[in-house]
Amino acid sequence: MSKLICALIAVTVCASAACAAPITEQDLKARIESATKSFADLTTTVTVKEKNKAALTKVEENYARLYEFRSATLSLKVPDKIRIDSKLGMVKFEYIISGGKKIFRASKVKKIDDYSADPAKLQTPLDLGIVTPQLWVNRKVEVLDDPEAQANGEIKLKLTWFKGDMYNLIWIDAANLWLKRFEKHDSAGNLKVRVVYSNPVNAGGVIWMPTRVELYASDGAKAGSTELTDIKTNTNLPDSLFN
Repeated sequence: MSKLICALIAVTVCASAACAAPITEQDLKARIESATKSFADLTTTVTVKEKNKAALTKVEENYARLYEFRSATLSLKVPDKIRIDSKLGMVKFEYIISGGKKIFRASKVKKIDDYSADPAKLQTPLDLGIVTPQLWVNRKVEVLDDPEAQANGEIKLKLTWFKGDMYNLIWIDAANLWLKRFEKHDSAGNLKVRVVYSNPVNAGGVIWMPTRVELYASDGAKAGSTELTDIKTNTNLPDSLFN
């Protein structure tokens, strides 16, 4: 085969999607800011569809807590306020993240933990599969050049917290910028937890988000799945809801 033919084949292959250069971090941030500029808040019903108690014991509390309930009402207000309301029997529970704090209320019990200095322990919109500019708060974002992800229409990122030695790998849908997969790794690269997101919708025409979430333990065992329904966006949720 001539050198000319070899050169033409190489050019053709590298022009394919699999060889395309990844998006730059700056361009990705600009796209996310533009895509989420009209998104202010949402409420949704979260229903547990599958629950593996043995596998849930292998998953850290932040991910397993929701599986204590059959269903819950979840409220979110950008950039970083989250509230979960549910019941266990006749007891009402409230779980709130706001201003760097976790607030837990149940009957006469109230517990407040301040994680302002350790934000990796706080849930964010990303945990719901929602990608917002909050992605860049308190962590380094690195776009990875992964041909397999690019061929699947995904953007693969490495997220490193400024405090601690854990890091996350995430896969974002390149077209609509919703989270498809999340992995938490320790400093040695060992997988701690994996979350798979699917069934995306354009909620209220203001934000793309998945409506099915599957949780897996580090050994690959499926710990459970949840479904999000009755999604309402931009209802002007008051800040007082998150106190």
